[in-house]
Amino acid sequence: MAIAAPTYAAVVARAEGELKWLSIEQGITYENSTALVPRAGPEVVTCYGFGTKADRSPIVSVIDDWCGKVIGTSVSNGQTVWARYNYGTFTVLVSAQAINGGNWVIDGNCNRLLRLPVDGCNTGGVNGKQGGYETDLYGQWRTDPGSGGSDV
Repeated sequence: MAIAAPTYAAVVARAEGELKWLSIEQGITYENSTALVPRAGPEVVTCYGFGTKADRSPIVSVIDDWCGKVIGTSVSNGQTVWARYNYGTFTVLVSAQAINGGNWVIDGNCNRLLRLPVDGCNTGGVNGKQGGYETDLYGQWRTDPGSGGSDV
């Protein structure tokens, strides 16, 4: 049974011309838990190739902010740690999920893994990023722009 515990935060101050998120939803979903083991395996990137398009800059800002908050967090098999940043006209969902019996601690690879689908997909420039996910043996890292309350 999955249990989600969302939390919310809002950002009200913005420098003129600076694109900043309006709110953040985040949570941890638990499926089950076991002992910690290192993550391993080849890194495979899957591109969405459809849905909401966003510029690279705000997506990277979300990745950097979220990773700075979750480094050191333990993720158990079946658990997903996530946040959705709301820019008003679009959102960016980022998540880390333990899969295949894996249990690990989010480390400095967080930024790198979440950027793989940003920089490896929609490679025609820095605009029009649609995200995707990276999967390795024990983890899946998702970066997903969305709109209208949807992650598509």
